[in-house]
Amino acid sequence: MSNKKSKIDFSKLKEIGSMDIKDIGKLFKKDKAQNPNYLLEKSNKVENRFILKEKARTVLSIDLGTNMIKLAEGKYQKDKLTINKLLQIVTPEGAIADGKITNEQSIINTLEFLIKENNIKAKDIIFTTNSSSIINRDILIPMVQEEEMETVIRYEIQQYLPINLDDYIIQYIVLDEIVDDAGAKLKVNVTSFPEKMAASYYNIVNTLELYPYALDVTYNSINKLANYSQYTTNNGKIMGGTVAFVDMGATSINMAIFRNGKLDFTRMIKSGGDNIDYALSQSLNMSIKSTESLKKKNGDLLNYDEKDTLNITLRSSVDDILEEFERIIQFYGNKSNTPIDKIYIYGGLSNLKNIDLYIENRFNIAVNKIKDIPNVDFTNKDYVDENLGEYLNAISAIIRL
Repeated sequence: MSNKKSKIDFSKLKEIGSMDIKDIGKLFKKDKAQNPNYLLEKSNKVENRFILKEKARTVLSIDLGTNMIKLAEGKYQKDKLTINKLLQIVTPEGAIADGKITNEQSIINTLEFLIKENNIKAKDIIFTTNSSSIINRDILIPMVQEEEMETVIRYEIQQYLPINLDDYIIQYIVLDEIVDDAGAKLKVNVTSFPEKMAASYYNIVNTLELYPYALDVTYNSINKLANYSQYTTNNGKIMGGTVAFVDMGATSINMAIFRNGKLDFTRMIKSGGDNIDYALSQSLNMSIKSTESLKKKNGDLLNYDEKDTLNITLRSSVDDILEEFERIIQFYGNKSNTPIDKIYIYGGLSNLKNIDLYIENRFNIAVNKIKDIPNVDFTNKDYVDENLGEYLNAISAIIRL
């Protein structure tokens, strides 16, 4: 295997800011010449390539978590999502931190092993990720011509955030048009993705001699799935109301809120399953690995036995997380004057026994743990089980709308 890495000219990426946020990952595309590292340059030809419907292909979607790496191999063709394989493996210790790859070689070795051992044929790679260093904001800008939007957005973002925009890839999508006393304005969702982070994901694919197809952010992946699988629609019609998707991971809880079928709000809580495991190890005087196993076997948030140290600690730790959760719900309610009607939970921590009922009782909001995904064809029916939600990010990133 070649370890040669191509240098990426990120300066050209500044020229594609007007792309839809769904294409944040199409930073690197193959051209018809034999150059897999061809970087898009803005031209009429390139603009047309984005408009044309791409040939359907089988892709490998990878969700690199701090504790687990999840892979989904599948195809999105003619508005139909088919999943061929789902698999996961423990993330090499210290290789991922807050979405950032801190040990490229260990990730390369792990992915190379998984691909070979599971006979994965897909050559096109999608990464989906989230990180506190990925900045997502909704801003209001004056109504301007399309060719002026990037300049205006970059100016406005600089006023909101004390960052060097040269270190970020800026992508945006227009959410709504608002008219007030000051005139017509556009509500725009802007994502600022660190260039160095993008480069590390690209280097991994390049070293594996595969093709980078897309780099997505998890809330955008879920945005596509929420509408594709009709979580926010009914028979093609957008349902009124507000729905929250909550990814309950090891080191963070990520919330994406949809209002009337559109992504309206995102937030990250920087705590998760690892915080609970640490608290249990302290109260039970056991190793974290042992307490993690015990939590899965005997943990039950609705077990109120006063002598059960494990579940007392479990509830206390979950309550700490839900306090942050509650603040976000209240903030969103005050900001939008809209209550949340339903919460969908998924991810590793959502497997904790009765956590859906526990959250529902606390917030008086309907809570559903995702156990199946409507409108998705699984070639292996064994994949549809209690743990399907752990693959939700990887599965949803395959949808290219």
